[in-house]
Amino acid sequence: MKKAAEVKYPNSANLFQFCRRVLDHKFGGIRVIDQDVGQILGFDPADCSHWKKGKKNIRSIQAMKSIAEHLGVDERLVVDVASGDLDESEAFYEYSGYGAFALDGKVIEAAKKDYYRRHAGTWSKDRENEFRDAFNINEPAIDRIVAEIHGRINFQEAPLYLPEVVATYPDVILSPEAPAPGRRETEGAGAKREAQAPPVSISRKGEHVTIGYTAGTEMRPYMRYRIAKGMATYFLAGINDGVVPETGTPGEFAAHLADVQSNLFAAKLLAPAALIRREMQNVNVAKDIVAQLSEVFWVSKTFMNRRVKDILQSNAAI
Repeated sequence: MKKAAEVKYPNSANLFQFCRRVLDHKFGGIRVIDQDVGQILGFDPADCSHWKKGKKNIRSIQAMKSIAEHLGVDERLVVDVASGDLDESEAFYEYSGYGAFALDGKVIEAAKKDYYRRHAGTWSKDRENEFRDAFNINEPAIDRIVAEIHGRINFQEAPLYLPEVVATYPDVILSPEAPAPGRRETEGAGAKREAQAPPVSISRKGEHVTIGYTAGTEMRPYMRYRIAKGMATYFLAGINDGVVPETGTPGEFAAHLADVQSNLFAAKLLAPAALIRREMQNVNVAKDIVAQLSEVFWVSKTFMNRRVKDILQSNAAI
């Protein structure tokens, strides 16, 4: 059996695949070929092939800036991939974002119009209040649930260890799974499907919620977030029962609301505002504050940057 050739610069090969994923995501159905990626740095086909196969090291500051500008991503994200701090899957997840932490005004407006149309003949102040209650994140309830979890595991210092939560709540089950062989696709529409595949699976059987994830990835910050978000299926169960009204598109708003609530749950569980404020008093202001906090809380810089912004905005509103 022929031995596979060793990749000389694996981080550069990862960077190539990350660029492909982002381009595929941006251009949708248009097939992204190797040369499209190589054109970012003005490479000819031979250089492009060397980059893809990890035979060419992409490390210059100028190259990092060019890639970031062309893709429209944070330059730090490109640097993290090139340095090996992030693999391509994690980097793509960071690029595509952590989802919504607030309700989408367009979704609310569409649901409100449908709700009014269904009750046009019986519209009243009570109906108005009912609508307002239905289209509410109910953040205080999420805060109470998270506070109870933190209290039960005696969480007082970051980072939060998810196995401690599982040990305290036996109905929540973590299930590491072996990577599926032959699943990876690297070109065209196949790349888009692979890039957008959910990083965790959630299943419910009675009172038990099982969160499946690829074994060995649970140590990565983005997977910790995905697992924490998956836990919302158990902890936030019933939070909207009897509240969310029927809409024109069955389940559309309910799914959007549940996603926002799950994101808030994961954010508050892993990085509670009170602890972030406390840790901000201990960081070295001469260095990257977000990077320091992300290391303390064992979360990604993208996620922590968002948390810090939200906390600072809430402070300004007080």
